[in-house]
Amino acid sequence: MAYIGQNLDRFSNVEKLDAITPATSTGAGPYNLTKGSAAFTPSSADTMVVSINGVVQYGNFTVSGSTITFSGALTDADTCDFIYHMGTGFITTPADNTVKPSSFSTSGIAAGNVVKVNDAGNAWELGNASSAEVYGFSKNSDGQLIITTTNQGADSISSATFATFDDTLFSASGFTFSIDSNGNLIATI
Repeated sequence: MAYIGQNLDRFSNVEKLDAITPATSTGAGPYNLTKGSAAFTPSSADTMVVSINGVVQYGNFTVSGSTITFSGALTDADTCDFIYHMGTGFITTPADNTVKPSSFSTSGIAAGNVVKVNDAGNAWELGNASSAEVYGFSKNSDGQLIITTTNQGADSISSATFATFDDTLFSASGFTFSIDSNGNLIATI
């Protein structure tokens, strides 16, 4: 079966095509597009940048097969400075602002899901989001550590209580705290 479409060597390449020779007799076109004197078929007019008389032309021409036709007539006095074709193939790193929320499918995702690394640490998977938690750390009069939490959103911490904290951690819920044999605080999730 024959291959239909762009060759792999045309993906994501900027290619300089042969300049055309504007002519009054040809007017707006069509002009043949070539690269190294061989016919060249661009992906679309949107992937072409042409300079005529030092002015970049974009959006004021159409392409059909390996020909280009301008919206206005060219003359013998006009000069084609360059024609570039911007390849449109594989993109390994998207450019800034090219991935939008509409680019993603929500099929199979439920409210409260998050994307997380799997337990093996080698792939992404869906997981459940935990609720936000506030952990407040203070000491009582005997110097013992007191940890106050919002109990996964079930409890509130007043501003007066919050002001007594020596330190605060805003994190996911599910932490447990313990003291090891050296007196160090251990947080486990």
